[in-house]
Amino acid sequence: MVLSFFGAKANDGVFYAQGNHLIPITETDISVKKEVLTINKVGEVIKVTVYYEFFNPVKAKDLLVGFEAPPPYPYEDDYMAVFPEQPHMSNFKVIINGEALNYQIAHVSSGYYDGERDEWVIPDYYYNGKIQGWSRKQCEDSLKARDYFDMPFTYVYHFNAHFREGLNIIQHTYDFDVSGSVGEEYCFPYVLTAANRWANHQIDDFTLNINMGDLESFTIDPTFYDNLNEWSFDGVGRKNAVQLEYGEPTYIFHVQKGGLTFHKNNFHPNGELNISKPYVALFFMWSDNKDAKHLMEVVGQQYANLSPLLGEELNLTAEQKRILKNLPFAYRGHVFKDKGLRQFFESTKWYVPDSNYKDDMSKMSKEEKEWIQYWSK
Repeated sequence: MVLSFFGAKANDGVFYAQGNHLIPITETDISVKKEVLTINKVGEVIKVTVYYEFFNPVKAKDLLVGFEAPPPYPYEDDYMAVFPEQPHMSNFKVIINGEALNYQIAHVSSGYYDGERDEWVIPDYYYNGKIQGWSRKQCEDSLKARDYFDMPFTYVYHFNAHFREGLNIIQHTYDFDVSGSVGEEYCFPYVLTAANRWANHQIDDFTLNINMGDLESFTIDPTFYDNLNEWSFDGVGRKNAVQLEYGEPTYIFHVQKGGLTFHKNNFHPNGELNISKPYVALFFMWSDNKDAKHLMEVVGQQYANLSPLLGEELNLTAEQKRILKNLPFAYRGHVFKDKGLRQFFESTKWYVPDSNYKDDMSKMSKEEKEWIQYWSK
C-alpha cells in the first residue's frame, strides 16, 4: 500500500501535502471491500482518518506497504535538521487488526518529467526484494544541487503488514499542515485512483466525509463524481455549480454548519479529490473592478475574506451598505423580514435560511464584528 503526500512553499503558494489511498508495493490478491475516508480541518491542520476493510482470499501472508511523502516545494533549508522525517507531517499511524505497526523511512528519487508523454515519471525503487533508499549524503547532495523547480527526493514511510486469511481491518491516521496559495486560502488534494490497483480494481463500498468547519465555502472539482446529487449535507448547507475567475467550471459547497458526505458502491475512481477554498476574494477581484455592481456579484458568490475591503473608497448606495452590513447574519441563515434584504440574499448561490438561527454577535469573529460596525456608519 502506498500513500502519496506532497508539499510546497513558494512566493505563490504553500503546498504541504497530498495523500492517496493505500496501495500495495508488492503484488497481491487482496481486495478493498470498504473504505471510510474522513477529512477534518482543525485550525491550520488537516486531520485524515481512513478506515479500511480488506479481504484476503488466500492464506495469511505478510505484505510490504508504504506511504510516499514528497518534500515541500520549493524546499526549505532545514530539512536535514528533522531528517529522516517529512517536516510538515505528524501523527502517522497504521493499525491492522488491532496491532499498531512500526515503520521505517527511506528516501528515493522523486523522478523526472517526460515531455513526450507529458507526465511525471517516478523510477521503480522497489527491486531485489527491498526498497532501494538513498543515504543521508545522497539526500544532502540532492538538496544542494536542486533548482527552483527540482524535486530532490521522496520520503517513503514503509512497514510490513500481516494480512490474515479473510477480513482484515486497517485504520490509518495522519496530520499535515494546511496548504495554500495566492488563489486559495487552503487546498487539500487526495489521490483516489490508487484504489484501482488492488485486486478488485475498485472500492466495493466507499464513503467520504468532509468537515472543513462551520461557515465555510469550498470547491470540490468534479473529477470522480458526476453531479451534485451524489453529495449530502450532515447539517445545513447549499451546493452549486460555479465559474470562478480562474480555472475550469467546478462545484462550490457552502456549509453553514456540519459536514458533507459522498457515498458510492462499486466505486472505481477515475479522478482525484481536490478540496480548495478559493479567494473569490473580495480583495483581488475588487482591486481591478471598483464598482458597486461587481462587488454585489462577488458577495453573491461566496462569503470570502472581508477585511481587505474595509477602508477602500467605495461609492455605494445606502441599500448596498445595508446588504454588506447584514452579510455575516445572512451567512448564518438569518431569516429576513425586510423585503429588500430577503430578495437580495435569496438571489445568491449560498444563502440558506435557517429558522432556528438566533442572532448572537458574541459568536462572531473579531473581523465580522469590525465589518458590521464599519457598514453601520
